[in-house]
Amino acid sequence: MKTIKLNDYDQIEQFIINADYRSASYLYKLPPAHKDITTNIKQLIEDPGVYAQMDDQDQIIMLISAFQYEQNKYKVLGPFVNKSVTPSVSAFQNLFETLAQSKSESTSFNFSFEETEQNYLDFMKTIQSSYSFTDYYLVASQDIGEIEHAQNITEYQPAYYRLFSKLHEHTFKHDVMTADEIVESLDEHHRLFMFMSEGLLKGYLYLQIFENSHKAEIKYFSSHSDYRLKGIAFDLLSHAIHIAFTNHDIEKVFFKIRSKNTTLVERFNELGFNINYEYKKFKYVAAHI
Repeated sequence: MKTIKLNDYDQIEQFIINADYRSASYLYKLPPAHKDITTNIKQLIEDPGVYAQMDDQDQIIMLISAFQYEQNKYKVLGPFVNKSVTPSVSAFQNLFETLAQSKSESTSFNFSFEETEQNYLDFMKTIQSSYSFTDYYLVASQDIGEIEHAQNITEYQPAYYRLFSKLHEHTFKHDVMTADEIVESLDEHHRLFMFMSEGLLKGYLYLQIFENSHKAEIKYFSSHSDYRLKGIAFDLLSHAIHIAFTNHDIEKVFFKIRSKNTTLVERFNELGFNINYEYKKFKYVAAHI
């Protein structure tokens, strides 16, 4: 067995397409049905590189790389494993450490795995990565009625721009729509709700309606850090879901929350929201070990 750095994107693409994905981190970062995957692979080859473990016949056994999303921060893609072999923990450790050692000890490598669908715990333990949080993708399939504090929730107005922009940019930092993009998108099917109280913006929610597919998505929602645990997020969610079901031809409303708090998720469940997908997030930083 040997570990090498690959540069042939045709070889890399063919292996990924035919590989076992059951332990592959950030699998959803690949284009759907592998369309335009070549562009992604070229970026991976450039930085941080694509690393593979080869057998004695120079066949790829396991492959790994990562997407950079900020300076010294990467999202690990893989490992992709040859379907004819059983992936070993030691093989993964050797392969990942080769990738990690190509960067400084302060570089962070982040992992994401779909709970119940992927095998990852042994791999994460062997490299001593730490659990970060869980992304829960929730779905509501029926209206849960109007809320008690509906009078505090209003549609976006230009006068709210500065408050909204500041809160949005403080809450969401990576791979998101800007405040300007959200405001410019607003129409019948793109709505921005503000929770106003005492002249202060205490929370907001951005709702997208897709009537052709009978779905809606709560793309962004947040409450101000000074007013957390006061039910503002729940009021915004309940109001948006009520508006979506009573004013549009939809069957489901989707949204995502990021939390370490399983009690919070259970609270959503009590309100009629069910977990559709669940992604466990881990982080590895060599300097922390």
